[in-house]
Amino acid sequence: MRRFAPLLAAATLGTALLISGCGSDGHTTSSQSDLRAPVVATVDDPSQPVSLSLGDNTAPTDPVATDADGVLLPPQDVSHLGWWADSALPGSNTGTIVVTGHIDDASQGGGFAKKFSGLKEGDEVTLSGKDGHTWTYRVDTVSSVSKNGGLPLDELNRLDGPETLALVTCGGKFIGPPLGYENNDIAFASRIET
Repeated sequence: MRRFAPLLAAATLGTALLISGCGSDGHTTSSQSDLRAPVVATVDDPSQPVSLSLGDNTAPTDPVATDADGVLLPPQDVSHLGWWADSALPGSNTGTIVVTGHIDDASQGGGFAKKFSGLKEGDEVTLSGKDGHTWTYRVDTVSSVSKNGGLPLDELNRLDGPETLALVTCGGKFIGPPLGYENNDIAFASRIET
């Protein structure tokens, strides 16, 4: 049985997405090696997501947790995504599943999560679980919100209500370290039966 810390999660995810940089887009001398490694989470649940697909493109999805400072960092490899292990599980029929990734990196180029910003209402996203199950979600909204207090924390930290997928990356203007970009781009998607 998984344990959740919703009150801690509310505080930490807000800090996490505000503080973690999302790549450098070549406009700075910092490189991906300057970013801290994510906190790797261990999850023993067969429905833990192991990959995310957008059309013909698929990215490995690794479980990540917040660090002692409440920072949620995506995998350093920008071709990978991070599933926040304290968010909901796909197929649970409840709560928000949070998946995050770097938009780019000076040395690695564009990250898989860069695709999140280009999603449109009606696009489909598929999560694949460790047990081989797949869950498909249809994008409802895509927005760009300020890292300065614009995050929809209640929705991102929700462990009740309808099952929703939140895809989070950086967006807006590149402003340099430590934030990287001025905004977070967030796509919310509802699960559909296939």
